[in-house]
Amino acid sequence: MAGDFTFDDICMIWLPQFQIYIKDTTLGPEIAQAFVGMAPLVERCSPGDYRATMYARSSTAHNHGDVTPKNVIVGEQGEACFFDFNNAFYGSRMADILDGAFEFSLAEKYIHLADFARFDAFIAHYTAADPLSAEEYEDIPKWVELIGVIKFTKEIRVLLERPTEQLRRKRALAIAKFVLSRTVAR
Repeated sequence: MAGDFTFDDICMIWLPQFQIYIKDTTLGPEIAQAFVGMAPLVERCSPGDYRATMYARSSTAHNHGDVTPKNVIVGEQGEACFFDFNNAFYGSRMADILDGAFEFSLAEKYIHLADFARFDAFIAHYTAADPLSAEEYEDIPKWVELIGVIKFTKEIRVLLERPTEQLRRKRALAIAKFVLSRTVAR
């Protein structure tokens, strides 16, 4: 439908913001180094046809839009029950899966408990219930880069608004470190 807000609209907000934020020299050498590492990923993810190919290879679904530990209750049988659907959207399920994998790895406000071993575990638990296609598995590295860049940029936005916010600095650096550890040269 015309006028629908899509995941690509989110990309078109945050990818250009990265290019603006990278010019800020007030955030210190660690953040500057993270920007340098992430910049080639932004260049790779910026063309619309690059993202369109990823979307075309991913199943579309009604997505939660805010898959974080605070929005999940685990039932008595171990089943995940999601709530708080105010960010729900229809689009590529890979965006929701990867965003959830990042959030469960980062441990919300408990950054000292961040553990990216949970990233692959989150995807494995998701796919046990709803398997990914071969193309979706193949595209996971691209989705890690795209979602990682967006999440990094969102953390930088908050850090620029509140420069003493150490949680956001630590989250941004953890995201960059993980994404860059998973990046494949293309």
